[in-house]
Amino acid sequence: MPVGTAGKVRFQKLGPRRVRARANVRDYDGETREVARFGPTQAAAERRLKEALRDRVGPPADGEITADTRLRDAAALWWVEVTDSGDLTEQTKEIYDRGKARILKALGGLLMREIDVPTCDRFVKAVRANHGPSAAKTSKSVLSLMLGMAVRHGALDTNPVREVAKISTTRRARPRALTAADEAAMLAKVAADERARELDAIDLVEFLDGTGMRIGEALGVRAEVIDLEAGVLEVNATVARLKGLGTLLQLRPKSEAGWRVIALPGHVVELCRRRMAMSWAHPDRLVKVITADGETSDRPAGDVALLFPGLFGGVRNPSNANRDIKEVLAQVDADRFGWVTSHTFRRTVATRLDDAGLSARAIADHLGHAKPSMTQDVYMGRNVASAQAAKILDKSGS
Repeated sequence: MPVGTAGKVRFQKLGPRRVRARANVRDYDGETREVARFGPTQAAAERRLKEALRDRVGPPADGEITADTRLRDAAALWWVEVTDSGDLTEQTKEIYDRGKARILKALGGLLMREIDVPTCDRFVKAVRANHGPSAAKTSKSVLSLMLGMAVRHGALDTNPVREVAKISTTRRARPRALTAADEAAMLAKVAADERARELDAIDLVEFLDGTGMRIGEALGVRAEVIDLEAGVLEVNATVARLKGLGTLLQLRPKSEAGWRVIALPGHVVELCRRRMAMSWAHPDRLVKVITADGETSDRPAGDVALLFPGLFGGVRNPSNANRDIKEVLAQVDADRFGWVTSHTFRRTVATRLDDAGLSARAIADHLGHAKPSMTQDVYMGRNVASAQAAKILDKSGS
């Protein structure tokens, strides 16, 4: 018999309402085995036997995915493929892993040939209802990647996730940036605030406002990536909190587009110069570092030389830093700045650069965005972002 097929079904009446149906099946390991099932009638026994034969399809052999492969087995192959590629950051792996867990819990036992558009659509809508639109989008993306692999293996003709209904979300508030007057007032009030000084938030606020970097990127800046003479900074790391590892320095940016070299405004160069000359406490405290290859190690804080370390010398948690910023801004003027977060500075920088006439591509380069608009997605081949951005953001008068 060909591999994966069964022979003739044989029946045996064992009692008034007990029939045995059995058949030989040649499994995917090449071995022939007898499979038997029982039922009150011959038809019932045969139906149960056919279901059992269908379910005998084992894990994909040699990386092969077929129409009779279960989603849980295909997902295992997909996970090996994406994690071995080295293209995903540790944060992205955690996000994908959560999405994968939801998918396998709901759909893991289905065969590839049983996964269609209605099935995918019901699943995504259920996640949307139970966990919210963000979780639904993640689950939809992960399921699409899994089934895309199945399409490449010939197990599916098309990817059914492509036809799933758009995930509805509540209307987002219009992005809000600081006006030039509010920006100047905010910097002055923060600089004079004692609580901001205690939390080491004065320089951090000025740095974020002058660069538009993500909070994790800013906390991942080390002395070694700053060239004071050239007035540039290489963004090649971020701070993240990972399950089981805690807060650590990740030596790769959030995304491929996130790697960039940006020119710094004059006042930010001086800020960096001043902080790099400071003597921080707890230089021997160990800092957990994870490389682009996923290798973790502990390094002395003095060797890592973070520009914005934690108050006790370690890596500063982005969530805590954002909370400190919100606390300070609410204290200096809650009515005027109570709505501001660390991400507001990115919007403010984007607004300043746009008002100054920089192109969407130049602004995206400065902020580390892969797509400056829905129609632009090319970001390769860039190096130092526009030096004009630094001039526009400069508050030093140089």
